[in-house]
Amino acid sequence: MKIEVSKIPPEGDRFEGEEPAEILELEGNPLAKPEGPVYYDFQVEKVSHELIVSGTLRVKMAFECSKCADFFSTTMTVSSFLRAYAVPEGTETVDLTEDIREDILVNLATFPLCSPTCKGLCPKCGKNWNEGPCSCKPASGEGSGWSELDKLKLK
Repeated sequence: MKIEVSKIPPEGDRFEGEEPAEILELEGNPLAKPEGPVYYDFQVEKVSHELIVSGTLRVKMAFECSKCADFFSTTMTVSSFLRAYAVPEGTETVDLTEDIREDILVNLATFPLCSPTCKGLCPKCGKNWNEGPCSCKPASGEGSGWSELDKLKLK
């Protein structure tokens, strides 16, 4: 997204629109996929020799759940976009594209969950426990990975 500096009135201006999802450069990412354009709603003001841009970004994304590995869709909103751009005499345009991309990527969930109550996968057979229980027997105290810790006596 480019802003023409000369067209910003003294009281500032509001910019609403969309940029193609390709600006995120997530093609080939198996864990996060944009499902539509990146929407922006910015307030832009020229103060002295700076352009101050603040506002909100929004994009619909599909993520792979970090517990059950199913894909789910959600709308991601970044409401804290704030940048100051130096605009020396003669500057015609300011390109916000890289900063838009950066703000969205920085705010991607590290371990996205399809739901706060996601039950995950069975470690033995891989069945998605959100779809119901599997036929695997639960690990008992003896022989489980925690059996030695169960014997520990803490005062």
